[in-house]
Amino acid sequence: MVSFSNSPGLDFSFSPVGETGKGVTVEINNQILMETAYFNGTFTPNSEIRISPDDRGFLFADGIYEVVRWYQGFFYDMEGHLTRLKRSMKEIRLNWPDQDSFPDVAMELINLNNLQDIPSLVYLQVTRGAAKRSHAFPSPAIDPTVYAFARSFRPQAEMIGMGLGAIMKKDTRWSRCDIKSISLLPNILSFQDAIDAGCYECIFVRDGMITECAHSNIFLVIDGILYTHPESEYVLSGITRKNVLRIARQEAIPVRETAVSESRLNEISEAFITNTSFEIAPVISINNISVGNGKPGPVTMLLRNKFHDDIALLKSDYRS
Repeated sequence: MVSFSNSPGLDFSFSPVGETGKGVTVEINNQILMETAYFNGTFTPNSEIRISPDDRGFLFADGIYEVVRWYQGFFYDMEGHLTRLKRSMKEIRLNWPDQDSFPDVAMELINLNNLQDIPSLVYLQVTRGAAKRSHAFPSPAIDPTVYAFARSFRPQAEMIGMGLGAIMKKDTRWSRCDIKSISLLPNILSFQDAIDAGCYECIFVRDGMITECAHSNIFLVIDGILYTHPESEYVLSGITRKNVLRIARQEAIPVRETAVSESRLNEISEAFITNTSFEIAPVISINNISVGNGKPGPVTMLLRNKFHDDIALLKSDYRS
C-alpha cells in the first residue's frame, strides 16, 4: 500500500500494478476494494483498462481534463465544471458526443466505488484518441479516448486553515492557460520547486503581473480591496474562483478583477489561493516574506467561513 500525499490537500492511498499485480485498489473504511473506472463508455475494473501507446494524449498531451469535488451527497457546482469541460473541448476542436453524460458518469463512479459518504474527487480526461503519430488531426476523425476515476481524499482543513507558504516564479507556460489542457509540464516543474522549498504553491508572474498559480487561482487584498487577475487566456476560469467572487460581492467586499503588479508585493495585506481541493487557502508568506502579519487575514477568513456556510447549506438541502 502506497500513500501519495505530495500534493497538499490531496492524499490518495492505493496499490499500483507493480505492487499487487492486480491493478489499482482503494482503501475505504479499512477495506481494500478494487477500483472501478470509466473508459470509453464502460465502467470496468481499473486494472482491465488498456490505453493504446499511440493515443494522442500519451504522444502529444493532446487532450483536456476536468476535476469535480464530491461533498458526501453532491458535487459542488457540477454545472460550472460541465460548462468548462465543454469550452475546453471546443477550444481544441475535440469532440466527445457524450459530453453531457459527465454528471451521470461521475455519480456512477461514486456509487460503484462506495464513496457516497467519503470526501472524494472525480477526474475526467478526454484525448483525441489513438492514431498513427502525426501532428495533424487524424483524418477521418476518430473516437476520443475518455477515462475517468473517483478517489477519496483528505482535505487537511486544519493545515490549510493555518496558512500556506508560496514561491513566485516567471510564468513559462503557453498563452492558452484558459484551456484545461493535460499538458502540465511547466505547472509540474514549478509546483515541485515550491515543494522543494517547503511551500505549497507557486505564484506565476507574466510581464511583471501576477497571473495565477501552478494549480490555483490567487486573490490579493490591498487597502481593503480584493484583487484577482481578470479572466483571459493567461488564467484558468476557476470554479472556486467564480464562487468566491460571488460571495465577496454578496458580502459587499470591494472587488477588482485587475492584474496586480509584482512590484506591489509590499502593499499586500492578505493573499489566498482557490481551487477545487483546497477551496480557499490563506497564503501567509511569498518567497519567505510574510504577507501582512504572517497570519490568515480577516477578508480571507470571512470568505472561507461564508464558503463553508454555502457547503453546509447545500448538504442540508441534500439531506432534506
